[in-house]
Amino acid sequence: MKNLFLLFILFWLPASITNAQPADQLLTVEQCVGMALKQSPDLVRAQSNLTIAGAGLQTSVSGILPHISASSSYGQSGPATTYDAYYNAIEGGKNESYRTSLSASQSVVNLSQWADILGSYKSRQAAKSGYLQSVASLVYNVKTAYYSLVKLQKAMEVAEASVKQSEEQSKQAKLMYQLGSISQADMLKIQVRLMQSKIDLLNAQSAQLTGRQTLANILGLAGEVKVGSDLAFPDTTKQTYTIESLDDKTIESNPGYLSAQKNYQAKKSSAWSAYLSKFPYLSFSYSYGYSDSMQFTNNDSWNAHDSWNASLALNWNIFDGTASMARIRQARAQARAAEADMISARQSVYSELKQAQIGLKTAREAVALVGDLLQQAGEDYRLTNEKYKLGSASVLDLLTSQLTYNQAQQQATSALCEYYLADARTAKALGKW
Repeated sequence: MKNLFLLFILFWLPASITNAQPADQLLTVEQCVGMALKQSPDLVRAQSNLTIAGAGLQTSVSGILPHISASSSYGQSGPATTYDAYYNAIEGGKNESYRTSLSASQSVVNLSQWADILGSYKSRQAAKSGYLQSVASLVYNVKTAYYSLVKLQKAMEVAEASVKQSEEQSKQAKLMYQLGSISQADMLKIQVRLMQSKIDLLNAQSAQLTGRQTLANILGLAGEVKVGSDLAFPDTTKQTYTIESLDDKTIESNPGYLSAQKNYQAKKSSAWSAYLSKFPYLSFSYSYGYSDSMQFTNNDSWNAHDSWNASLALNWNIFDGTASMARIRQARAQARAAEADMISARQSVYSELKQAQIGLKTAREAVALVGDLLQQAGEDYRLTNEKYKLGSASVLDLLTSQLTYNQAQQQATSALCEYYLADARTAKALGKW
């Protein structure tokens, strides 16, 4: 209910909030999810399927409800033979007729219709689960694109910082070379590192632009999107699902599996509907109306020419060629195929959950390590840089320390992104978002 309420709120947000992004605003993952839920074409299609299934259920139910109709007609025919006061035939003239009626019909006993209603109801439930599965998949795709862009953003920021560091080191190296403190070979190494950093920056900028466009496409935005590279360290001590705790209830909460299960039940009901169509069915009809050559003018004239008719009919499709048998065979085959899809969906959900949990366990362990790695690498680079300025560290030591620090920054961001993505994969497998 909480997820459905969130969807309701997001779908009624003003378009001006979700369709535009201020130039300097950095989108959060929650904002991106909200935009996607507001305007994704995939959800429009899923919602349409849900509406179609609901209309199908309404159509099926109408078969057992009373059908009421009214009609009124006026007709003429001629030539007609009339008689004068002495009963002499007079040729010519015309006959007029007025008819008004109200008719009602009702299906009394029709087992095939009831089975069809049950099948339509299950199809409606399958469509609802399919819609929720589309929502969960869309949210996961948004998070995948978002955290991929975060990693690309961090890589670009590290590349920019590396260029600035290399430029500063190159200036210092030239000055130290002129003073005879370092050799020409050491100066060339730093200059080569500067060129490599600039190339890395160009590649990182190109990859970041591609990542921005990918996320914008998922969100349905024409302009660029911007995200930050700073992610909060999660609480890795919180309890999550474990592989050993996965039971039938957990697996069956997945909307994809529920959709396959309800679809199988709908196909079984359709097979029963086809089979029961060969049984007799009972219907009742009633009509009441007025018929005369003159239109009624009052209650007495209506009562003088009114009539009613009531009938109870038993119908039995004894033989219709082989059409009924063909429908039964087709419906049963569709039910068997739907059952196979349900079994496959169950296996797929279990496999997805298992892989998500393995990934989450690995990501949790990586997050616990990268914090210390980043701190140690940053301190090592600071100390090495100071030593280099004092002449107690070589150029190779400096470049190695700088590279290690840059890699540590990217590894930290990557580990955090992988953790959040693993958590999102687990949520998707559980049908949550």
